Amino acid sequence: MRVTGTAAAARIVERAKRDRRGALVFTIGTGCCESTAPFLYEDFWPGPDSETVGEVGGVPVFAPEYLRALYPGDDGVVVDVEDGLMAESMSIETEYGCRFVLRDRDGVVVDRPTTAVCDVPDSVSALRARGPQELPEALRRIRMR
Repeated sequence: MRVTGTAAAARIVERAKRDRRGALVFTIGTGCCESTAPFLYEDFWPGPDSETVGEVGGVPVFAPEYLRALYPGDDGVVVDVEDGLMAESMSIETEYGCRFVLRDRDGVVVDRPTTAVCDVPDSVSALRARGPQELPEALRRIRMR
């Protein structure tokens, strides 16, 4: 797998380098809500099965084994940036009003946050009305500081 970045993404990385003191690192394929979206973190350990697959603006990009297997050899994606595409994220670029996205070699966005809604039957939905709820005994005794 080979990951590169656009000039626009490199400019955002350079800005983050000026604003941050720690080591920056990209990780892709590890997002809980955004799947393969690229995340730029400060002082982050990418995980035991992650390997460097490229760099953007001099910052290494890591990907886990399952994702590397999807892009063998020199196959890969491009980290780009889009203004105004906001989602809840801990990725640094959101502080600048933009969001990193992955594009395939043809420029098509690979994965982006969606606002799609799925139809979940009330019988299995966590949002269904269940009447008054009580905490289990063990949780009622916990004191938070």
